[in-house]
Amino acid sequence: VMALEWVRDNIAAFGGNADNVTIFGQSGGGGKTYSLMNSPQATGLFHKAIVMSGFAPMDTESVPADSLAESEAIGSALFDRVGVDSLEEARQLPWTAFTDADAENNIPRQTYRPNADYYYQPKTYYQNVLDGMPSDVPLMAGVTAGDYTSLRGALPVWLEQRSQDYQSDQYVYKFTRVPEGWEALGLQSCHGCELPYLFNHPTGLVQNFLLGLVLTPEGTRPEIGDLNGNGVTGSAGDPQDIFLSMQYGADDATVSELMMTMWTNFAKTGDPSPSSLQWPAYTEANDTYLEIRQDTEASVETGVDAAMGLD
Repeated sequence: VMALEWVRDNIAAFGGNADNVTIFGQSGGGGKTYSLMNSPQATGLFHKAIVMSGFAPMDTESVPADSLAESEAIGSALFDRVGVDSLEEARQLPWTAFTDADAENNIPRQTYRPNADYYYQPKTYYQNVLDGMPSDVPLMAGVTAGDYTSLRGALPVWLEQRSQDYQSDQYVYKFTRVPEGWEALGLQSCHGCELPYLFNHPTGLVQNFLLGLVLTPEGTRPEIGDLNGNGVTGSAGDPQDIFLSMQYGADDATVSELMMTMWTNFAKTGDPSPSSLQWPAYTEANDTYLEIRQDTEASVETGVDAAMGLD
């Protein structure tokens, strides 16, 4: 919120328009984007939003008191694991004390969720849906073809829960493209694999592999050999082998240009459509989404549930 306030107060000096601000993020960044849409403190500080692979079904039963109490219990349990009784004691520990304690106790990172705190989030997300979101702004939202099943499964539920009461246009996408070498290995576009295309940064795909995000449909890391002959395989972490295995080429550059065009169109006008087609806003009635396909094209499709592999 403070960063957005800085933009409001200062961006004109850099040639920017404080009345046309778009925020977006992927994965945890997508969740943070949606949290800003739900916070009254951010109202008026941005005008469009893009949530990429950052969804979860909303708890339709929870009230603010329950949400806060559940999160406080999670915090107390965390303090117990590291052996502290106060914030002051906790702040004396390195951050690794907390991550190590969670890892040793098999605490899923999904345990930590946004909660109503009567300050940044006075209401639950679902209450905001019913009462009117603090930032009901044009929205883009989507996933990759090989994204985590939990995220692909959450997107249709999330859309159903909020679309009836959402006033602004919302655009849904599915990103399918992978470089031809990885397609030959049977790989699908992974969690985060649209970002290297969006930022025209092919080596970002190498980073995704090294982070363990690039997986086979069976959930294992693909085997990449010693393609450059230096004695270290791609599977062992040689980045050049990983890059060579992708066979990233002109078609990938075409998809990158398309992605950059649609995302910047949305930021400028609120309509992401490229010149080649009209991307219709999603409604429950039309059930449409845009697929950014393997063959370098984009096409308007229907049936979000089926597209997420849920039928």
